[in-house]
Amino acid sequence: MKKLTGIKLLLQLKQAPDPSTLLRVLELLSQILLTRPLFIKEYHEQLLFLSAFPYSPKIHSAVNKELKRVALAVKQSSPALYNVLSGDGIINTELICSYSFSLTKWLSQKFTQAVSLHSSFADADTVRNILQLICPFAEFEKTTQDEMKLGQRIATISAIKNKQAQLNWLLRAIDESNLPLNIKEEMFRQLQVFVQWKITNPQYSRTFLKFSTENIYYQKKSINQINTKWVLNKKINLPVKLTTEQKGQLCDTLKTSLALLSRETDPVTFADEQAVQLFNMGRGFSIALVYLKKDRRLSLESYIGYMAFKNGIPVSYGGGWILGTSCKIGVNIYPAFRKGESAWMFCQVLRLYHQNFKVSYFYVNPYQFGKGNPEGLKSGAFWFYYRLGFRPVQTDINVLSKTEWKKINTDKKYRTPVNILKKFTAGPVSLHLNKNNTPAFFAPEISTLISNYINKHFNSNRKAAIQNGYQKLKTQFQLTAKNETLSLLYLLADKNNSLSLKEKKDLANVFMLQYNNSEAAFIKNLQK
Repeated sequence: MKKLTGIKLLLQLKQAPDPSTLLRVLELLSQILLTRPLFIKEYHEQLLFLSAFPYSPKIHSAVNKELKRVALAVKQSSPALYNVLSGDGIINTELICSYSFSLTKWLSQKFTQAVSLHSSFADADTVRNILQLICPFAEFEKTTQDEMKLGQRIATISAIKNKQAQLNWLLRAIDESNLPLNIKEEMFRQLQVFVQWKITNPQYSRTFLKFSTENIYYQKKSINQINTKWVLNKKINLPVKLTTEQKGQLCDTLKTSLALLSRETDPVTFADEQAVQLFNMGRGFSIALVYLKKDRRLSLESYIGYMAFKNGIPVSYGGGWILGTSCKIGVNIYPAFRKGESAWMFCQVLRLYHQNFKVSYFYVNPYQFGKGNPEGLKSGAFWFYYRLGFRPVQTDINVLSKTEWKKINTDKKYRTPVNILKKFTAGPVSLHLNKNNTPAFFAPEISTLISNYINKHFNSNRKAAIQNGYQKLKTQFQLTAKNETLSLLYLLADKNNSLSLKEKKDLANVFMLQYNNSEAAFIKNLQK
């Protein structure tokens, strides 16, 4: 093989037709000095892919060796190189990002010496108003006087100059304010806090982050053609038995994986650690299901998050919003792994939700394939779902998609114009697994009905409506627990006596499960 530049070798690495060629390219790449930031970044991403999808033990070993070499090169890099490499979660770099109050608190506790206050985009008035709320009123002189940014105001009040200590002071002051968590979160959001996270712990970097309970699966070939129906009906395994410690480690991995890419999801940030489950789906692929704590659950739907792993490496995340047998599903495949069986991986997520939660109707919001999402349009994401059996819910769009699909199959060079892809985003796409079980309602429709009912029958007085619902539940079923959603749903169900007394009682019992039991039990009972 003639001598090639690093960039050309990276191209060959991406296009290597067989394991032996891949191994030779890796050997050549191992001889190249790691001094150019763009090369290091691209090489790092390709190594991550090969670590998740290794062809053989030799390749897996070579990849791990090269990842360690990348880590060392970054650690020894110049300040200029360090600055360019930072922001992507690579070991021995840093990340500057804004997170929720709860996740920032977790980061500061998990990585005590590595996380500090970087900056705040809140104006002086916002800083003054919020700091006044979380400090004793008697300190009005230092909390209100002069125009100051957040760091300066904290230093004035607390006499703390160290940025790490300033962040800890702020988090503690908010945490000890005795305010509800949602208010704490909103105050922190308004402060627009950015933290600096020095990524020095190898286990909690994108370079080496993983969680695995099984042996490495070596990739013989990729699965590109998917029979969705066959995949979804293949029986799933029982969840892996995890110890309390393993569940905690898994949740730490989930939080870190998202945070390293400046992302968050509610099920991960507000996870019920003891409820988390891990399923081995075959071929080294596993999926963690993560449930919200009771006080963070949604009013009508069950928001169940997930993260998928290939050979223990996080490759994808998302969530499903379940109501009855329907589920709005969202998928995000990390950029480094988008060439690696994306369709098959998403099908495994559908398979798990279908069998574990008895979901028979999946739908995807238009954002996922292009509405307000230029990347989704550019990539033709609509066809990703179409190939798996999803179809537009709106009849006119469905007809148009059939016409376009025929053109694609007739002419392999044909590409759907962007203006037509935009038309597809006028509505959701759905996958219907049981035509005899069409969802009768969706959460947005129920929410709208509740709002309209309050406006019409209670003169827009929300408190009066809720109290009326509480009174009816107490009178008819001796239920005294304060469940706001159940109260309002009961008013709807009671309207015109559309449900029998037994049906109303069943409704009440099911919605009490959502707050007093597991979400899995709530989902199961709501389907009866």
